Amino acid sequence: MITLFHNSVSTCSQKVRWVLAEKGLEYESREINLLTGEQHAGWYSKLNPDHVVPTIVHDDQTFRESSLIMLYLDEVSGPDQLVPTAPADAYRMRFWMHLIDHRIHSETSVVTFALGPRRLINAQPEQAREAAINQIVDEAARARRRSVLQYGAAAPEFKSAMLHFLKLIADLEGSLQHSDWLAGSEPTLADGAVLPYVLRLQHLDLMSLMGEHPALMHWLSRMVERASFERAIGCWIPQDRIAFMKNIDLGERETIRGLIQEVASQTENMA
Repeated sequence: MITLFHNSVSTCSQKVRWVLAEKGLEYESREINLLTGEQHAGWYSKLNPDHVVPTIVHDDQTFRESSLIMLYLDEVSGPDQLVPTAPADAYRMRFWMHLIDHRIHSETSVVTFALGPRRLINAQPEQAREAAINQIVDEAARARRRSVLQYGAAAPEFKSAMLHFLKLIADLEGSLQHSDWLAGSEPTLADGAVLPYVLRLQHLDLMSLMGEHPALMHWLSRMVERASFERAIGCWIPQDRIAFMKNIDLGERETIRGLIQEVASQTENMA
């Protein structure tokens, strides 16, 4: 039996649930409340010393790091693997997974906490807020969290995040103009790894500010239409949570629009 420790909205949790759904694997769900700090509880930190989700326990063994969990689940679940057999396609799959892990994931946290739960967190007493931030294991992540909670979209980290996301969107659009999927003729782990991050931009209503990307939007529609989407993501994220994330002040939205235009112009000049 697989036990999955995860969170409904967490991007990394979505990645793992997508593989579980695609492969038809049953699991016991143990949802971790990130807003109340359950990830820092002593019992959970013994499973995951980084205080993050997801974690799985399978056959009395513990597995961490979402991309590695995706690969593990694909390997132990028999046929119809989500890793391409063609070496070039397998490379492309790993390229997208590497890009998400090493460039995009930390930027997603910046954008999310600058716009999403920032109001709720800042409404907490300062002592409670600081105590929660101080439990973040990674020092750089702690500094980013403080900055975006204080300054929101005006934080310098937010501008950097927009730069990386605009490049990601452009790269995805370019790739998907030549293929329905990111690494071959069928969906692979690459598609499951990228999906939650594109969705996060959409849920924060940022995609509408980033221009037209028809190939990417067609890919997103295909992903949403797969049976795995509802089981992995759709049934886990309440519509009121999405509505809350999209509820950005009009003035702040215009600030973000101007920032995206500025960053896009800089990107074009560097090209």
